[in-house]
Amino acid sequence: MTNSPLQVFEQFKESMLAHSDAWINLIAEDVLLVAPLAQINDKAGFIAINQPFFASIRNYTVHHIIESGDLVITRVSIEVEMPSKNKITLEVSEWYTIKNNLIQSLHVYFDTQQFSQEMS
Repeated sequence: MTNSPLQVFEQFKESMLAHSDAWINLIAEDVLLVAPLAQINDKAGFIAINQPFFASIRNYTVHHIIESGDLVITRVSIEVEMPSKNKITLEVSEWYTIKNNLIQSLHVYFDTQQFSQEMS
């Protein structure tokens, strides 16, 4: 059964927020991740970079979501707990390409200043 891209996104988001690994089954083998701090083009790399990040998420609020063909575009606020135990909120735009029930690519946009300040 083929789900809509929005349905796949919702499954991905719910799994991520539940700290479940079910999201891994929604990732294509040759997934492309383009983000301010990384560029990855395989499932193993996507998992390796996202597992610790997903574990640090304390709140995820969707402000806007648009589905257009294979694209799901979001504007979200993500509260993450840093290794220092400080919490920061990132304002993020996510662009998912989803085909055949799998996330084929994810482009993420956010200001890295808070990360840089927290890590220094």
